[in-house]
Amino acid sequence: MSPSADSKAMREELDANPLAILPKSSDGVLTIEDVELVGNYAIKIAFSDGHATGIYTWEYLRSLAPDERIESGDE
Repeated sequence: MSPSADSKAMREELDANPLAILPKSSDGVLTIEDVELVGNYAIKIAFSDGHATGIYTWEYLRSLAPDERIESGDE
């Protein structure tokens, strides 16, 4: 779920009811069309349904799979 302000109400609903069904945003498969760096702390993703308002921090993205090991020469 996008951390964007547009999705705040939906995130709050899902927090209260994790079994809520998400509304369908398009007929096709949702794909990533473009990714843009936002400084050194985040990325902005453009999706095939036209949604491109969210900024996803590296911290947020890592929290989606906290048990995955980060394979990087930086750490």
